[in-house]
Amino acid sequence: MAVTVRTNILPQIDKPKMYLVFIIYEKHISWEFSMKVLMNVFHKNIEQAEFITEAILSQGEGLCGAYMLEIAETKAELVEEYAKKEGYSMRCLVEEV
Repeated sequence: MAVTVRTNILPQIDKPKMYLVFIIYEKHISWEFSMKVLMNVFHKNIEQAEFITEAILSQGEGLCGAYMLEIAETKAELVEEYAKKEGYSMRCLVEEV
């Protein structure tokens, strides 16, 4: 009996580069506003938002997440626009992993 062997060769797919998004502390940012941004833009739960907010206020920056470039840039823009609209100075840094 003849045996047929089939090989499963998957095409090599390059993983997209990831980018870290940081919120950088500038001037006055309220705890409540920072929490609101982290929960609404980055979809963090209360515990995660508190941890990141503490880092922003005490260390000058907080890591919000890792995303593909377009998503990272969009989130950074949303944060900065939202902060400006609410009268805060909040800056984001997008950095390649």
